[in-house]
Amino acid sequence: MPALREGDRVLIIDRKLFKDDNTRFFVGVIEEYDEVAMRVRGYPFHLSPYEVSGSERHGDERSRVISMSAGDLIYLLPANVEPVKIQLRRSPKSLMLTDGDALSLDLSEWLMRV
Repeated sequence: MPALREGDRVLIIDRKLFKDDNTRFFVGVIEEYDEVAMRVRGYPFHLSPYEVSGSERHGDERSRVISMSAGDLIYLLPANVEPVKIQLRRSPKSLMLTDGDALSLDLSEWLMRV
């Protein structure tokens, strides 16, 4: 039984390549999947250390191919979540991924610590 399937909703957190890279998130629906990669259609977000608050996306809907061996973190989201409604809400001390309804995922561990 595969861990991921077509139609699953996922949150992908890109692995940072350099210390000062922005944290990048991608929320979407798996369109195709195999052992090596998956194609996900959804929305990108990024977390800049220079912004204190906000909830905006970093672009329009797009498709991404994610390598299963790249080291990105993949979180499985509830099946009823609609990626178009997802927002990243940030304050100086918290970071929440929410759809404004049932989903509320605390991502505060990804905030830059000074």
